[in-house]
Amino acid sequence: MNQFDVVIIGSGLGGLECGYILSKEGYKVCILEKNRQFGGNLQIFVRDRAIFDTGIHYIGGLAPGQNLHSYFTYFGLMDKLKLKRMDMDGFDHIGFSGRKKDYRHAQSYENFIDVLSQDFPKERNNIIEYCRKIREVTAQFPLYNLRSGEKDFLSSKMFEINARDYIECAGGKQSIVCR
Repeated sequence: MNQFDVVIIGSGLGGLECGYILSKEGYKVCILEKNRQFGGNLQIFVRDRAIFDTGIHYIGGLAPGQNLHSYFTYFGLMDKLKLKRMDMDGFDHIGFSGRKKDYRHAQSYENFIDVLSQDFPKERNNIIEYCRKIREVTAQFPLYNLRSGEKDFLSSKMFEINARDYIECAGGKQSIVCR
C-alpha cells in the first residue's frame, strides 16, 4: 500500500497548485478526483443543461511583476508557455440579449477606463472610482500579492460591504449605511 504525507481531495486549480507546491517541498502527495478529468472548473462544464465557459483561456497577470507571472515562474512553467497577447482594447466583448451593441473589455486599468468611457463618457469618473476600489480591495489579499506574514486580512472592513449597497450609495462616497 502506498504511503502519502498529504492527500488532497479535488483536482481543481487549488488542489493542483497545493499538490505541486507540497511535492516540490518534498512531501509525497496524492490528489484524488471524483470526475474523469482533472482540472475542476478550469474547463468548460455543464450544470442543469447550461454550458459554463470558465474563461481559463484568458490568463491575465502574466506580465513580469504580476501575480500569475510569479506563480508560473515558481511552478517552472513560464518558459514552457506559448502565450499570445489578446487584443488590448477588447479581449472580450459583452453583449445583452436583444441589443445590437456590445461592450469591449480592455486590458490594464488605464485602458479599461479609456475604452469603457468611450461607451459611457458621463460615467468616466465613476469608472475611475470603480477601478480604484478594485485595486484597494485586491491589495487586501496578501497571497494575491504574494505577501506573507499578514494573518488578519479577513477582518478588514472591506469584506462587510456588498456590491449592491456600494453601487447604490453613489460609488461609496456616502456612508454604506445609506439604505
